[in-house]
Amino acid sequence: MIAKLREKAASYEDCMSVAAKLTWFAYQMPDAPKCPPQIKTYLAGRFGKMIESSTTCIVCKEPLSFSLFENARRGKAEVETAHSAPREHNEDNVGFAHRECNIAQGNKTLDEFYDWISGILARARG
Repeated sequence: MIAKLREKAASYEDCMSVAAKLTWFAYQMPDAPKCPPQIKTYLAGRFGKMIESSTTCIVCKEPLSFSLFENARRGKAEVETAHSAPREHNEDNVGFAHRECNIAQGNKTLDEFYDWISGILARARG
C-alpha cells in the first residue's frame, strides 16, 4: 500500500478524501445499504446531493450495482476503484469501474482511452 501511495504521490489527506468520495458513490449504487442520516448529511454537504442509483462506471458509464462488491475476492473483483487520470489520486479523479473497463483503460487517461478505442473501432469497421 505504501508503494502504491508513493507511485501516485498521494498524501494521507488525499487518500482520506478519496475514501470519502468513494463512500459517497457507493451509497448511491442500486442495492446499497441505507446510508445513516449523519453520514448522508456529511457526504452530501461535502460532495453534493446523493441520488439513488446514480453511480456509473467511470469508463463505460453503465450503472454499477452495490451487489458487485459481494463477489469481491482478492484479484477477482468485479468492481474496482478507478482513476480518470491514472497517476493522480484525489477526490476529483476517482470513481468506480468494472474490472474489465479498468483493465482496458490501463495507464491512459479517459480521454486518451476513448481516442484509442475510437481508432480501433474505426479501423475494425473499415
